[in-house]
Amino acid sequence: MRTALDIYTRLRTQAAGGQPDTPCDDKDIELTLARHLQLMGDKVSQQQALDIFTWLRTQAAGQPNIPCDDKDIELGIAAILVDMGAWKQFDELQLEKQLFSGFEASLYFSIRNFRELIEVEATLPKQTDLLGKALRWAALAVEKSRGTSASCLSQLGHCFRLISVWPKPMLETLGIEEEREEEFKHRVKVLFAKANDVEPHRQELKKDEPWRVKEHQLLAHMTA
Repeated sequence: MRTALDIYTRLRTQAAGGQPDTPCDDKDIELTLARHLQLMGDKVSQQQALDIFTWLRTQAAGQPNIPCDDKDIELGIAAILVDMGAWKQFDELQLEKQLFSGFEASLYFSIRNFRELIEVEATLPKQTDLLGKALRWAALAVEKSRGTSASCLSQLGHCFRLISVWPKPMLETLGIEEEREEEFKHRVKVLFAKANDVEPHRQELKKDEPWRVKEHQLLAHMTA
């Protein structure tokens, strides 16, 4: 990770005329550097990535704090805000009004609601509402991707896994019938299996991200 960062940083410096820590006019370099910083995961790197995307957005829109028509930039900002848990800032992006093609925006909406949900170990009405939104957006993402995106299939699987242990009275508020736990558990297995078929390498990845830990803690709490 550090070696890759050094390479991207050197390319950026060269493209910026030898000026270190200076944005360059090469969008591909800026996007790649920002995504790599986001992948590094620590708070400092995430903020640096957000700063780069924010600068790119200002360049594309011609003025600060204004949405641009560039899907890569807007969704890049959305992804970082999800990782940072900045729900209010994410909602202020108003991605639903930008009508980007593809499944990515729907996927990010689902992840945004799912991640906020697992932050709290309680089945309050707000958490049930978040679960309903996460499920609806995940289903839409799978539909838009026509089942070809492992990320969409996996996200829908995570939603159904929570639904399979959610209190029945709470599910009724979402219009979900009772006594369907086994059906939901079967759907979870099918969705994760399909995701692995689409991207077999996923099974070899480390799955120790903080949000996964919180998800398992919530599942344990719900089944205790």
